[in-house]
Formats: sequence, C-alpha cells, structure tokens
Amino acid sequence: MNLAVVVGANGFLGSAIVNELVNMKIKVLAVYNTRFENVNKRAKLITSDELLISDFQPDCIFYVSGNYTNSHKELLSINNTLYNYSLRFTDSKFVYVSSTNVYGAHNETISENTPFNNPNNYALSKLSGEFIVSASKSYSIVRLTYVYGPGINNYSFIPQIIKSAKETNQINLFGNGGRMQDYIYIDDAVSFCINAAQTKNNWILLGATGKSISNKEVAEEIVKTIDCQIVYKDGDLGQSFKFNPEKSHSLLNWSPKVSFEDGIKMMIA
Repeated sequence: MNLAVVVGANGFLGSAIVNELVNMKIKVLAVYNTRFENVNKRAKLITSDELLISDFQPDCIFYVSGNYTNSHKELLSINNTLYNYSLRFTDSKFVYVSSTNVYGAHNETISENTPFNNPNNYALSKLSGEFIVSASKSYSIVRLTYVYGPGINNYSFIPQIIKSAKETNQINLFGNGGRMQDYIYIDDAVSFCINAAQTKNNWILLGATGKSISNKEVAEEIVKTIDCQIVYKDGDLGQSFKFNPEKSHSLLNWSPKVSFEDGIKMMIA
C-alpha cells in the first residue's frame, strides 16, 4: 500500500488510522468535512469534492465517516458520497467501517453471519453502506463494536462515567450493573482495520475482542484509579451483547493486544 485515503480523518477512529498509516510511511490523503484539528500534519488534507475530481487512484480507501449522532439527512448524504466514491475509484480497495449495531438486539452470542433483528436507523444506514461497498471489486466490511481509548469525547457510556467519577466522585449505574458489552481499544481497532485493508479477499469481518464486560466491571476498573463510589439505581432496560469473532480473527491472523484493564488505565491517565 503506497497511497491511502481516509474519509472521516478528523474523527476518533479516522484520525488514529491516519496516524498509524503515516507511521508506516504510507502517503495519506485525509478527507475532512469542516474540521481538521485532529488530523496528523504529515497527511495531506483534501475535501471529498477535491478528491472526486482528482487524478488520484488510491490503493485503499478507509471509509470511517458518520456516527450514531448523525441525523437521517446526514446519514443519507454520507452514503451518497460513498456511492460516488465507489463509482470513481473502481480499482481501489475499500475498507468500510460498519458497526455491530447492524445486528440489532439478540440474546444469543453474535457471530459474523447472525441475522439482523430490527436494526435502528443508524444501523440501517450502515447496512446501506455495506450494500454499496459490496458492489466494488475489492473490499473489506468491518463491523466494529464499542471502540474506546484516550481522546474519545462522545456521550457514550465509558467517557461519561469517567467524567462523572472525576467531577462528582460518583459513578451511577442502572440496575445491578450486569449489562454487558464487548470493548475494543482504539489501537486494536486500528490494527484490525489495517489488517483488513491488506487482505486480498472480500470479507465481512466482526471487529470485537470476544470478551464481554459488565457495566459493574467497567466501573470497578475506574474506581481502581479514581477515588469514587459506585451507586446503583432504578432498573436497566439496556441490551447486553456477546460476540464470537473467532472466524474474523482467524481470517486476519489477528488478536487484540490491549487488555480492558490496561485500556481503561491509559484512557484515564
């Protein structure tokens, strides 16, 4: 890989992919929308409009655009841009970062081929993106679970309870804290995506660790570093998730390197 494009280069995962690619001495075109403060200075900034009229034919396009906070209209626009890319860059390898949200709610362990169960609008937009990319000659679809690590600043569970622990010396959990999720550290998510880019096959890959951790266990790890108390209240109506990504790990010859315990410590530091 000599030339790579990262779409969504200013985001949490996109900027981390850019960092790793430039460290690998790969030329990177970083596609941004309105902001670029998180983009590595060694990458070349470019807009989607500029890229689409360029004479570049990148070896790989990492499409990391959009998140669950986007509006319906914004998600449609993101997929429209992806469609234009797929028409323009027919010889490029696409690594499309999807989400385990596409599976919807399941009580059983989820694997790559688990059927979808009433996915929400964000997940439907990701499935639409997968459909677009799957028409390309070369692609990897990466369904990532919850990605966490230093620099994440959204309103999801881990950054919010760390913030609460620091500011109020208290972590509030619903129910008994038993709800479970599979968490993948940012560096592991990046290596998973880059490994997916280097395969010659067209695969749908499950980017999870295979180890689910309860909310209580998350809070207890935080308490080891921040002096605070855990408070349980009300009931928890949220869904637990368990994944079996053994097939994807084997296909990529990949395994996570950062334990959850170490990941939380690095996130708090």
